[in-house]
Amino acid sequence: MSLSDKKVWLNGIDYIELDSVGSTLTSELKVFPIDISEAPETASEAEEMLGVHIYDLTDEWWSNLSFVDGCDALEFIELNTHEIIAGPFSIWKEKKLDLIGCVDMLEVI
Repeated sequence: MSLSDKKVWLNGIDYIELDSVGSTLTSELKVFPIDISEAPETASEAEEMLGVHIYDLTDEWWSNLSFVDGCDALEFIELNTHEIIAGPFSIWKEKKLDLIGCVDMLEVI
């Protein structure tokens, strides 16, 4: 599935769903949980409902992305970032590429 197939309009905001981590990534580079059927019980859970910026996600989150979702997410980020400073972004992207798909590799063993 190509990235263009995953791009959808929701209330005027572009987003893709990253099923492998149960998250939605918006064009504002905010990540939200897909399942928000329950009201938050703690301040931390309430804060999550406001979204987490893509650059603030932990390595654990990135390593739980499937390889396909990870590649789609990185492409989506590039398409929706207006000011990319080539050097720092490339370094950040390479670090994330090393992490994505780790779960896929564990399933093979």
